[in-house]
Amino acid sequence: MPAADDPHADVAAALHDVSNALTIILGWVSEARTEAENPLTVRHALQVIEEQARIARGVARLAIGAAPADVDLEEPLDEVVGGAVAALSLEASSAGVNIKTETRGALARVARASDVRQVVTNLLLNALAFSPRGSHVSVELDAGPLAASVVIRDEGPGIPEERRARLFDGESTREGGAGIGLRHARSLARAAGGSLELTPSSVGASFRLSWPRARSRSILPPPSRSVAVLEGTRVLLVEDDEHVSMLVATALGARGALVTVARNRDELTKALSAGAHDAALIDLSPIAADVRGAVDALRRSSPRAALVFISGSSVGLPDALVGEGVLWVRKPFEVGEIVAAVLSARARTSDE
Repeated sequence: MPAADDPHADVAAALHDVSNALTIILGWVSEARTEAENPLTVRHALQVIEEQARIARGVARLAIGAAPADVDLEEPLDEVVGGAVAALSLEASSAGVNIKTETRGALARVARASDVRQVVTNLLLNALAFSPRGSHVSVELDAGPLAASVVIRDEGPGIPEERRARLFDGESTREGGAGIGLRHARSLARAAGGSLELTPSSVGASFRLSWPRARSRSILPPPSRSVAVLEGTRVLLVEDDEHVSMLVATALGARGALVTVARNRDELTKALSAGAHDAALIDLSPIAADVRGAVDALRRSSPRAALVFISGSSVGLPDALVGEGVLWVRKPFEVGEIVAAVLSARARTSDE
């Protein structure tokens, strides 16, 4: 679980950042529908939607204590900021505001790039909310030997003198604002060894984000392909959410697995009576009334089955399952995690 002073463990802040991501996602969904006959627009919309969904997923997982695989991902600062600006192009167009980006000095890589993106997105959304139509929001990137900086300036009314001292305390004057964004943004910056401050400006508001440069370049593995790595594997999927079960069943089927879906205890009983399975993916909700009994029934039917629990529980596996050698994949998950868990669980059972 995250430490008590870890800004990622702030559930209210996590919901704020997820809300930002959903705002962007819904905007691009609408754009994709409007421009359905333009494949380039649709392709770009899907890319932004995927990126923002991954951001929201990472924020949610950190908030419940499950660090995503890319929590320490390093990226070039200009790409991080450029991605945030591109994702908000619809909001900028709707507000009638032009976002201008300028890079000064050498390019720099930053660690915890997802946190940088969250902070920049938050600052840009605030700037757009307070900017008059026809105005500009400027984004200036710079890099020193130890830290990189992002300065975001708008041409709005600025911050009244009487509010500046408590600006990062959680108070908001933005319509619909919860007062969480700036407080959380500064917490993320400080946790990374950086800072976020309001800087003097003759017009509008100006914020300066300072972030430590990455010490080394991360090398990421290439994305996995949908090869038949699960060819012939009989998988039992116990999941009551129709959309989740459809996604997982389709993805595993594309990799050669033979998937049986059980949405409740009755369907589980029927599936178990139909024959043995090599692996079982189990959400806790359908068997919450009797977890122990469901697991025992599954093991009687398929004693060699690899068990993988898929759940968003923030407290871990139920006591009844601790020490039983089962694997656990937290929701929200990616298909690659499920595939890897099934393969790992199968390997473990084959070695026993």
